[in-house]
Amino acid sequence: MKKITLQAIADHFGISKVAVHKALTEQKGVSDALRKKIQDYAKMIGYKTKIQIKEMRNKRFLFFVNQDFFLTLSEQYYSTIFYFLSAECNKSNNLLQIAYLEHEATLEKVKAAISMYKPDGIFFAGEIREDIMHYIDRITIPTIFIDYFSPLYDFNFVYVDNYHLSYQLTKYLIDQGHKKIGFVGNIHKTSAIADRYFGFYKAMVENELPVHPEWHINVNIEKRNDMTDLSIKNYPTAFLCHCDAAARWLYTALATKNLSVPKDISIISFDNTPLCDTLIPKLTSAGPKKETYAKRAFSLMMNALSSSGKPQQIKINAELIERDSIMKNDSSISSFNQKS
Repeated sequence: MKKITLQAIADHFGISKVAVHKALTEQKGVSDALRKKIQDYAKMIGYKTKIQIKEMRNKRFLFFVNQDFFLTLSEQYYSTIFYFLSAECNKSNNLLQIAYLEHEATLEKVKAAISMYKPDGIFFAGEIREDIMHYIDRITIPTIFIDYFSPLYDFNFVYVDNYHLSYQLTKYLIDQGHKKIGFVGNIHKTSAIADRYFGFYKAMVENELPVHPEWHINVNIEKRNDMTDLSIKNYPTAFLCHCDAAARWLYTALATKNLSVPKDISIISFDNTPLCDTLIPKLTSAGPKKETYAKRAFSLMMNALSSSGKPQQIKINAELIERDSIMKNDSSISSFNQKS
């Protein structure tokens, strides 16, 4: 991420760095109208004065995440974001403490962790239950939601547009020549999976392709132990999986049916975790850069701490990493533009 400087702000307005400095430090020599424009622009791009930076040091933050998503070895999505976010906190002598969202008495445990730790700010990773959202809406601690968005709350969200991304990935498969495409993921489990399914559905319908119920594996198969329970009579030529861990399970399940990837069935997935490079063949997957996610979340937290302005909803671009799990068609033209 490019460093934001006084000179960059000065260049934007066509004025000197001295004038920018005076505007940001409330000194004389700049009109009130120009001062406000400079301050608003500096806030928008995330510029911090030395005084603001000093005030942002020695803070304590909590990072709440579902323990299954963090502790399971195959789930390296949120753990990677946490490590990058922790590094960002360390740069300014801030401390990031992890707290797990457990299955029982979740709200009570969230309240207890906040009461005991007394954080200056809170990060939540992944989809959050409604009772917790209601509770956060009533407290005054700055809170950032990572990889989750809800239109029902005016909070700070940093997220990927799963609907649009899934539409693009499905179009990518269609451009590779696939007309029979299935989807893997329980649309009743999380809003992210539902958004991914409906993005897939839109792309299929727009291209007048069939959406067969048999080709929708409407369970989170990565949580299952029975690798042979794949009851499909006529297989599609490709599957879009809701996450990399589900794709790994599908690799194994297809192998038990003597079907190989990508010769018989192509597979594409979401998240682009390190798991992709460990599979044979390597998995084509799309997801945000985890370091970028962490940097944007930390920047948003700094803004929330230093200002009582309107919360922001920031979409993060996704990147498609093409590996070896898609059977390519020489006449295909990819429409994926690597942005969500």
